[in-house]
Amino acid sequence: MAVAPFWPEGAKAACRAISGIPPADWLPAYLDLVAAIRSGMRQDMRSFDPIHRWRGFEHRVLLRNPYADIGLTCLDGQAAVWICERIDRDYRIRCEWSDVSGPARHWLSSTAPTFEATACRLDFAPIHLPVDQPWLKAA
Repeated sequence: MAVAPFWPEGAKAACRAISGIPPADWLPAYLDLVAAIRSGMRQDMRSFDPIHRWRGFEHRVLLRNPYADIGLTCLDGQAAVWICERIDRDYRIRCEWSDVSGPARHWLSSTAPTFEATACRLDFAPIHLPVDQPWLKAA
């Protein structure tokens, strides 16, 4: 059985522990976390609008703008908030007619410090992964 990735491929992510929550309190705690992410991220990144979508079965999309999604993935007592280039059908259609992906990646790299600062304010720890080291994937 393949292990699901903790956040979408290519995403900038931040994590925090959510273990230790009693089962009866898990749903309210999860809903509070979703509300905190939505309000906190929108406060600093005003171009995002709330949305209810999924990327696969494990990555919940909470906010979307013309270039990117902000989402939440919960797995094994950990929660990851992430920002990533959109992959939905409407975005892919726009990419067929014009070069949207290049400006989107530029925008994402310029927004990364704001995302990290907001994630830290929400008690998430930013994850810094090496980007241009493909030999690590083979290890």
